[in-house]
Amino acid sequence: MNLHIESPHKDSIQIPEPLIHKKFEHFDKLYDRIEYCNVVLHKEKSDDKKSFFIEASLKVPRSTLFSSDRGETFEIALDKVVNNLENQLRRHKEKLRANR
Repeated sequence: MNLHIESPHKDSIQIPEPLIHKKFEHFDKLYDRIEYCNVVLHKEKSDDKKSFFIEASLKVPRSTLFSSDRGETFEIALDKVVNNLENQLRRHKEKLRANR
């Protein structure tokens, strides 16, 4: 799986790239036909504590799975996004098995 990480404000924030790679590498074990994954990180300037925003999309055959979330840190938002994508991927696999 190709993993592409981007951030419009790369210079102003610390991107936890090793953590992102670690969290997304287990998707290859769940489903071996993932084509690529895009992860976009944003840090918004606001008074709200949830100023870290992550969105991720997984391209699988016949579909694209998408999730986004906000958190107080990148790690919190990343955990929510990964859990959501994992659930979507499991449902996608079940749907494919049911259509056989």
